[in-house]
Amino acid sequence: MALIASLLVALLLSLLLTPLGVRLAWKVGYLDHPEARKLHTSATALLGGGVVFVAALIAWLGHYLMIERQRDVEAIYLLGGALIALLVGLWDDRLGMRPSVKLLGQASAVTCLMASGAIPRFGLPVAVEVLITLLVLISLMNAINFLDNMNGVVAGLAAIGLAAFAVDSARHGAMGVAAAQLAVAGACLGFLPYNFPRARIFLGDAGSLFLGYSLGASAVLTYDRAPAGWGRLGPVLMLAYPAFDFVFVVVNRLREGRKVYQGGKDHSNHRLASVIRCQTRTVILLWLSGAALCASGLVVLRLNQALPALCLSGLWTVLFLWAGLKLSSIPVSPPRPARS
Repeated sequence: MALIASLLVALLLSLLLTPLGVRLAWKVGYLDHPEARKLHTSATALLGGGVVFVAALIAWLGHYLMIERQRDVEAIYLLGGALIALLVGLWDDRLGMRPSVKLLGQASAVTCLMASGAIPRFGLPVAVEVLITLLVLISLMNAINFLDNMNGVVAGLAAIGLAAFAVDSARHGAMGVAAAQLAVAGACLGFLPYNFPRARIFLGDAGSLFLGYSLGASAVLTYDRAPAGWGRLGPVLMLAYPAFDFVFVVVNRLREGRKVYQGGKDHSNHRLASVIRCQTRTVILLWLSGAALCASGLVVLRLNQALPALCLSGLWTVLFLWAGLKLSSIPVSPPRPARS
């Protein structure tokens, strides 16, 4: 019940604070203005990431101070890294930031997590494992940042993913981490009514980087506590869709001779929306896919056996390869605008 309370408190706080975030963003000029590569057609508030973080932090602090008796160092480092990612994104949203400086900020957030000792072990020299962790988590943060291109996609997927990671954290007795994960999930759910299907406020880089970090850090903690074996494929499955979209975009842009970091309406969800002809249904389908991936990951983690791990991983690999080939052949065309 205490863990569910973290989710519900964060949800309620997010519902109450998001309208205030909209007003504050308009007052101080924290706005996202329309561009050719974007779907919205009018200026929109950009402080959604800050609202989600504040709501989640207050909810987790309530759990930490009133319920959690043991000091959970991992949860503190998890939220500390999330704060760094949030601040980097807030700066970038307001003033812009050179890619090299942005990468340094992302690396700082990941380093905060690794300071807790959460470094996946692959049987390699420690320096190599640290480098792999940095590269994977920074790539995932950018993958979520790339994917924040349609109302509700990132907030919904993050809520689903973090709730799933919280299930595994609670199963292993990491209640502080589970409370933090559920608090962020609840804050995302409370934010969604203002972001989907029509948006009064966006997450911004602050929100997408902070949520990308939270998902990646949760995957690292889950991998780190899982017993050696096939179960360690679980966290990979749970974050397979953002990874797929990132690879899909990079491969197609390189194939077409375009810059990888040049934004555009060529993501997998953009192409899917051009087929479905409805952004709302597209986003709901992606949420369902994310839930199915998370369920598959939890099964693999729980059973820790070769047969279910190989069957589920193989099935999703085939589906993603098929989807990648089909979607790559769809001409890039803007789906019907849904942002306001």
